[in-house]
Amino acid sequence: LLRLLADQAAIAISNARLHEAISTQAYTDILTGLPNRRALDERLDEEVKRASRSGRPLSVVMMDLDGFKFINDTFGHAVGDEVLQKAFGNLKEHIRASDFLARYGGDEITLILPDTTLEQARVVVSKLQRRLRTTVVPLPDGANAVLNLTGGIAVMPNHARTAPDLLRAADEALYRAKRYQRGTFLVAKPGTGQLPTL
Repeated sequence: LLRLLADQAAIAISNARLHEAISTQAYTDILTGLPNRRALDERLDEEVKRASRSGRPLSVVMMDLDGFKFINDTFGHAVGDEVLQKAFGNLKEHIRASDFLARYGGDEITLILPDTTLEQARVVVSKLQRRLRTTVVPLPDGANAVLNLTGGIAVMPNHARTAPDLLRAADEALYRAKRYQRGTFLVAKPGTGQLPTL
């Protein structure tokens, strides 16, 4: 009877561990180890609610890895994957414990900065840019990858008041930066995150 109970307990523990591992995988980007889009959406929703209650600012930064497309096209996806792992892993090591860095998709990442004003967000992204520029990522041709960040910043409540609107506002600013001023971080325009009413 004791052996039967022990076997049942072992199965229950094994199932709990398996469930935990699957849950973790559901919220983690397999390539980079960063939280994925699903985790980002849930965390941003939580932070927006918290900022609404406290009246504290909340900044969202969407970033694109400059130079990545050239590396991917020139050396292939395997090398591109290594570059993403190294670059994003390096950035993750240099953010606050309260911040949240997630892979949005492709070579785009999103950073949630709780209790952070626009001026403070600019300081953070400037530090991340400097950090990335000093990251050494060797390429198959013997050269090192030259990487930089382009991004868009949106702040609650200045640019939007909901999680989807904040993402849209930061994405719009990122799009403008990618199109007109690569290597810079542009600020969202007021109201750009809101969908037009029909």
